[in-house]
Amino acid sequence: MSQERAVKVIERIKELGLTNKAVADAVGVGERSVYRWFSYEREPRLNFDQVAALCTVLNWTVQQLAEAYHPPKSE
Repeated sequence: MSQERAVKVIERIKELGLTNKAVADAVGVGERSVYRWFSYEREPRLNFDQVAALCTVLNWTVQQLAEAYHPPKSE
């Protein structure tokens, strides 16, 4: 995950007081995978169910997650 893309998601995780383990358990991936996403080593590859689980743990809609990951282009 590029640094720019990860910032809002990481901020949300911190805001909610979540750990990498909590995110990993909710999404159904290993804790190391979550670490790699947020240390910018690897882009997440999630199926729809995992995206839905990530949205649930972040208490975000899919739209909010999409906007955090791909912010609207400034004019």
